Amino acid sequence: MKKYILFIILFLISCDDNANAVTQKSKRKIEKKQYPFKGIIIDIINDKQQMLIKHDEVPGFMMEMTMIFNIDSLINMNDYTIGDSLNFNFYVLNQKEGPAKTWASELDIVGHRDLREEEIYDDFFEQDGAIQVGESLSNGTFQNFNGEEVELNDWDGKFRFISFIFSRCPMPNFCPAVILKNQYLINQFKGNENIEFIIISFDHKYDRPEVLKQAYGNIFSNYSNIHFLSSYGHKEDIIKLTIEAGVGFSGIDDGDPREIGHTLQSLLIDPSGALISNYGGDSWDPKEVEENINI
Repeated sequence: MKKYILFIILFLISCDDNANAVTQKSKRKIEKKQYPFKGIIIDIINDKQQMLIKHDEVPGFMMEMTMIFNIDSLINMNDYTIGDSLNFNFYVLNQKEGPAKTWASELDIVGHRDLREEEIYDDFFEQDGAIQVGESLSNGTFQNFNGEEVELNDWDGKFRFISFIFSRCPMPNFCPAVILKNQYLINQFKGNENIEFIIISFDHKYDRPEVLKQAYGNIFSNYSNIHFLSSYGHKEDIIKLTIEAGVGFSGIDDGDPREIGHTLQSLLIDPSGALISNYGGDSWDPKEVEENINI
């Protein structure tokens, strides 16, 4: 009997040691960082638990800019109003797989003022012109890595997964997340000639073809079914396309990356050019897209 008890004790100790080893290993792969922010609420998106906040510079981390923050689910959004000045903590959780998760918490109201005219984004989140499922996306002309003009209709007859980015995005959960999720999908459909992945920059002032090639060319040099397109010189095309896609962006013409604000949307288009589904923000699951492509 004593031998059995000793064996059980040793087994439990061994399990505990293994659990500790796994925990320590996990801690090395999953890292959470915290940054103090100050800013003013520009808009509140209650149904998505998000706020558009114009924030000050965070030295060593992020320039001053206006951007959307995911808000801690425990926070009551009704406690805040547009124009509230905040102190808050911003968290970045780096994960073992996939893009980082980010959220704002501990929001402390330290003041309130009326927004200035240039801070009001009346149509930033409007999607009145967005196409609906079954409707067709318009054509548009852009430039590829080599500066050659291409049209979206060049890929008629194929599935198209279209996403939007801008290379100066400093956020680990926005544009980089879109890149990572597209990379996952590309790997799932590698060698499939019936689908093309199209990533378009809405930064028509800065993201020239050579800029996009320098930023993303090496990452996707071994893939033939992904296309990074520049809207440089094609402002009207990108505006029309983003309206139909339900993407909002602002501040590009100001020339100051701190003033750039945007929403995110990815579109799955069928071979006839009609919308199958759209995927907003950065939290969509690429496996859902994969399933829709396989329909």
